[in-house]
Amino acid sequence: MASCSPALREPPSLEVLAHTTAVPEEAAAAALLDEAQALFALREPEAAQRATGLTLQAALNPATRYTALVESVRVLLWIAHHDEDSPTRSQVATRAVDAAVWCGRTVPEDPACDYWLGAALGMQAQERRSTGLSALPEIEAAFRRAAAAAPDLESAAPDRGLALFYLRAPGWPTGPGDPDLGLDHARAAVERFPQHPANLLALAEALEATGNRDDAVETWRQAAAAAEAFTSAGDPDGPSWHSEAMQGLQRATR
Repeated sequence: MASCSPALREPPSLEVLAHTTAVPEEAAAAALLDEAQALFALREPEAAQRATGLTLQAALNPATRYTALVESVRVLLWIAHHDEDSPTRSQVATRAVDAAVWCGRTVPEDPACDYWLGAALGMQAQERRSTGLSALPEIEAAFRRAAAAAPDLESAAPDRGLALFYLRAPGWPTGPGDPDLGLDHARAAVERFPQHPANLLALAEALEATGNRDDAVETWRQAAAAAEAFTSAGDPDGPSWHSEAMQGLQRATR
């Protein structure tokens, strides 16, 4: 039987995460963040790796630490989602958890830190199965704190996160998975931001999981159309959302 590892641990120092002890001046740290955001906007693996290093360097300056840590987690999770190498995904997901923990220590009870902690723990559980069971209550609690404090964060990301959590977590008696509860949270996210592709993708998955096939097909189509609109408006995540919507639509119409 595989051993169970704790999902949360004492993170390395920020200097270890950044691979440097040199603290940039505030203006230099802000410039590092700007460069990192420009690199990440390319949505290319090499550029994202470079962006991660820059955001973690910027996190060494207290004036930019919070923003830099949020960006670090965002970029690290993108890398973990897109890298083809499993060991790399696992390492990157753990770094994302470490950065999210530091985010919470920098600004305690901040909803963005809570949301990104839940997202990072979910990715880590996916890539390091031994942390899965211990992660479940931590993920649920982090998303719930974020939803209570800032339901509109990242276009209703806390409800979206809860929806996917309940849809994908193991059900009773192993875990808290509950497709009907997932559908409730997906609908809540769409109610807040009805045209956001990620919310529509979560709703389509929830409808499919609860046996609402016809509604799921229609929602996958809506998600694809919304993703096309976001792509036309220059959103770098638009193509990825569109691809996910088309895959869901093909599966649902088989």
